[in-house]
Amino acid sequence: MLRPLATFLSIALLAAGPAWALTVLGPASVLPGAQAVAALFTAKTGVAVTVSGGSRDKVQQALAAGGGDVVLLPSTDFPALAGVAGMTPIGSVPVGVAVKASQPVPDISTPEKFLAALKRAKGVAYADPSAGTSAGVMIDGLLKQPEYQGVHRVPVKGLAVGGLASGQADIALQLLPELANDPAVKLVGPMPSGISVDISAGIVLAGMDTTGAQAFIAFAASRAAAPAWKAGGLHPIAQ
Repeated sequence: MLRPLATFLSIALLAAGPAWALTVLGPASVLPGAQAVAALFTAKTGVAVTVSGGSRDKVQQALAAGGGDVVLLPSTDFPALAGVAGMTPIGSVPVGVAVKASQPVPDISTPEKFLAALKRAKGVAYADPSAGTSAGVMIDGLLKQPEYQGVHRVPVKGLAVGGLASGQADIALQLLPELANDPAVKLVGPMPSGISVDISAGIVLAGMDTTGAQAFIAFAASRAAAPAWKAGGLHPIAQ
């Protein structure tokens, strides 16, 4: 159903001319993929798309101020989002493992070797779960399981890589696309345990173009957008 809807709305937008413009808000973890998807959408429809965002708090502040037409956020955030209609699942972002760029890369090729690497580390940094981020809550829950006893947990306000920079930790667990674009760290790979954060898209009711927002979301959830999402580090539902 998504592809016919996307095609119909795209034709309508093209008929309206290229004056349309959309703003898509999202956290740093989805921005690479969202920018690539936006470029494909613009090439297909002629509709200009601006992709912006940053931290989860920054995105929510922009929403509170009435900004944006489309928002991309963890699916668990949507029940508490005022002024956002609908929740279309887009895909999931895996949690990655990183060390300082100057450090040797630990072997995390199996769950057993990953666990051993965490236990050898002087500290394992991750987002403080008290901030409410999906990744931080899930990682904290994992590291509190009995088999992870002995791992020195280092909850960090903000990005987990801050724990590497401060010297409190020598392993950081953070959403993989954020790590891939950080020159100060070395990306080891995704967590073998397969923890990931589900991402969905919604329409900002205060936005200037709800019709265009519907068209963009339909395209973003389609198979045509899947390669761009994958290249940006998100595993799309539409394969």
